[in-house]
Amino acid sequence: MIRHIIYRLIGRHIDLKKNFLEQPLEQAGMQMTPGWFVSTGALIAIPVVLVTLLLYFLFRNGLLLLIIPSYVLLFFYYPFWKISNRASEIDKELPHALNYISIKVAVGVNISEVFYSISIEPSFCEIRKEFFDIYREIEFLGADINTALLRASMRTPSKNLASTLNNIISMIAAGSDMSIVLRNTAEMHMQEHYRKLNRAVDNLSLFAEMYIILAVTVPIIFMISFPVVEVISSFFTGTLGTTPVQFMNKSTAEAVIYLIIPAVSAVSIIILDVIIPEDMKL
Repeated sequence: MIRHIIYRLIGRHIDLKKNFLEQPLEQAGMQMTPGWFVSTGALIAIPVVLVTLLLYFLFRNGLLLLIIPSYVLLFFYYPFWKISNRASEIDKELPHALNYISIKVAVGVNISEVFYSISIEPSFCEIRKEFFDIYREIEFLGADINTALLRASMRTPSKNLASTLNNIISMIAAGSDMSIVLRNTAEMHMQEHYRKLNRAVDNLSLFAEMYIILAVTVPIIFMISFPVVEVISSFFTGTLGTTPVQFMNKSTAEAVIYLIIPAVSAVSIIILDVIIPEDMKL
């Protein structure tokens, strides 16, 4: 109810004008117009602003006010994050989908029926949504196959799928053997996928070396050198009467051991989760 009121006040005016959010929302697969998207953000912003102001008046810390612009940035970044995720998933499924299409086309199945069979194939996820949209435009909206493919190439978040759909349009116009070309394209994308995995393995190897140095070697050196330096310092203090050299006080040593080292390990785990491709995760 409140969202509808906000839409009437703000959202409908946004929908009347062409804006930069139309294509990102479509590519992200979010079934809403820019006006509804902004209205949803404004609705969520109400409790965010109220809680932020409450915290500010309780703690009198100006940094808390950064929550509001941070929320705005994160909310508008969300569609682009979804686009990136969908593009990655589509690129991962594309070689298998192209092999599937080439086999169906080789046995004489109509191309629109091939698209429909992919859209109901449970082994595919994101890419089947793209092909279902193509099938829907052909069968239910009356578009010809070239128009449906062209619209899909402009709508999809994956550049590889867009290039493949444009190639299919060219093959249909030229009357070439689609099954052979699609099989070769699938092989090309599969090789590119293997190259990405090899690069990921190289990055993991480099990351592992850095982790061993920062989280294993340095702490061991620190724990060995700290008492040794303290003993030597005490020895010279007792024999020569010099001022003791304090390598590091106890509280600093405890902070390094109990805070910094675990923090480095935690950050390393987060970075590792980000850089590892989904195919390599268990």
